[in-house]
Amino acid sequence: MAATPPPPDAFAFSSDGELFAAVSDRRIQVWSTREGQKIAGWTDPIAAHDDSYSCIACSFVQKKHTKDGDLIVVAVGTANGVVLALDSTGVIWKSACHTGKVISLHFSKQGRVLITASRDGVICELDTWTGKSKDTLKALKKSINSLTVSHDEKFMVVSAKTTKLYSMKDKKEILKIPSDDGPIQLMSVSDEAHTLVSYTNNNKEVKVWSCDHQNCTVVSTVSLAMHTQPKTVECKRSTSSEAGGIVLAVSKKGVAYVWDLQTLSQDEILPIKISVKKSLDKKGRVPIILAKLCDVKEDNTIKVHVVFGSLDCLQFKIVVLGENCEDINLVAESDALASEEQDAKVNNKMDDEQDRQENTNLTRQGRPNKRTASVLDSITDTVKEGNPEYNLDEPTMEQKLESLNLLNKSEFLEEQSASLAPPSADSVYILLKQALRADDHAELLKCMYNRDEKVIVKSVSLLTPGDALKLLKFFVSSIQSRGAKLVCLLPWLQTLLSRHMSSIVSQESSLLLLNSLYQLIDARTSTFKSALQLSTTLDYRFSEKLTRKRRPHRLSTRTRTQRTKNLTSMLWKPMGRVKSLAMLLMP
Repeated sequence: MAATPPPPDAFAFSSDGELFAAVSDRRIQVWSTREGQKIAGWTDPIAAHDDSYSCIACSFVQKKHTKDGDLIVVAVGTANGVVLALDSTGVIWKSACHTGKVISLHFSKQGRVLITASRDGVICELDTWTGKSKDTLKALKKSINSLTVSHDEKFMVVSAKTTKLYSMKDKKEILKIPSDDGPIQLMSVSDEAHTLVSYTNNNKEVKVWSCDHQNCTVVSTVSLAMHTQPKTVECKRSTSSEAGGIVLAVSKKGVAYVWDLQTLSQDEILPIKISVKKSLDKKGRVPIILAKLCDVKEDNTIKVHVVFGSLDCLQFKIVVLGENCEDINLVAESDALASEEQDAKVNNKMDDEQDRQENTNLTRQGRPNKRTASVLDSITDTVKEGNPEYNLDEPTMEQKLESLNLLNKSEFLEEQSASLAPPSADSVYILLKQALRADDHAELLKCMYNRDEKVIVKSVSLLTPGDALKLLKFFVSSIQSRGAKLVCLLPWLQTLLSRHMSSIVSQESSLLLLNSLYQLIDARTSTFKSALQLSTTLDYRFSEKLTRKRRPHRLSTRTRTQRTKNLTSMLWKPMGRVKSLAMLLMP
């Protein structure tokens, strides 16, 4: 069983859950949770070996006086109290605003302000683009354990030996949260600060607090038990009940717990557990790195963002919790993908060794002196044997002369003409594989121009599941082409869907591709009917005038309408078959 990859040094979702950032081995990376792809990365931007990264945050930020849309900004804090901001160009600014370890970073005001907290007890508000200090608050005299900001950005909680609730507007203290079990390590606050959740070190439970702002009181209402200690906690206000709330905690073993608190005075509350199992080893388990509650809709549907896997192959899921309160077991795809990549590497290695061996054999044979292909094949077979000088199975000179059939001149001429004909390959698998590995679209199009059905079937059948998925991505990006290019692509696409149906369906990432493919083809085929009607109308309008006066421009109009009919008839049936296959493969 493969060892579980170590977790990142620091990680965080953006406030809207669209981005996920992590730092590990002094490398910072950002992923799009919707597409599941890495979109940015930096290697050790601080470049200080005596310092290390302690926390991270990411956000979309609208830059003033630009029309480029929202830009991605990542902030990282270090153990020496340094804060860095990065965008696609690199480090924007560096600020030594703290004297102790930076333990928390939060973007607010649509990413324009960065809130930092440190072990020195100071909270700073920095401008995201300049790094200049906007405000500073000495929250505690001693070390801060954590800082959390409510989703509506009206309140923040600073947790330590003495935990305090502050107003974000005027930075005034509202109330203090007591803790008899020791300093609070983790804290979260809901919108309007009606509900708080906390975790105390060396404890296997999460406490829920009810806040009364008018009387400045806070009361512990319920304790939520866990099997192991949590590493993150979060709470949000429920839309179905003002007194209720939703609590999320991720344990250090990588299991997510979700509690739906309809009221804060429930006697027994059972959580819904979300875990991830390995796809190949049923006994193995993949730890969840981080989870985040999505915004609760009016129907009170609870959705959870979940990220798991290694940094080389992160996987993102949105889990919808049902009303049956059953535990959810996700299945990781990393093992299946790893096995496919391993098979592809083995196949590539075997192909490379085979090509190297063939090149070596040709080199050992030396330069051929006007010999035919049959003679070269016999030489190759002889070289492969141990002792080529004494071969009892070798034909005699008489048999060799008879095989040349010199007496029958007609057959000799037929064979000679056949040998002079250009060779035709029964597949373009090698060229197709090389083009897919190199992501060369021009070479892929050259392969697609071969419309021989046997060549298409054999070439596609030899593809590995990984190469088949790459080819499907190429088809989806090229399906908007026009004319002869689209006519050449359709037979290949139809063969790919029919030959690799099982491997395509088994990969969840292909479902988005199939959905896009179906929508694109549906949009294309919806215009065929109107195109035929237009071409028929034009043909009818100009038919009488063409018989009386055969003008060149009128004739070209009729020719264009006929070409439209021909192209439409060529595309209608194949695109319909591909559309049916895509709809069949989609769940």
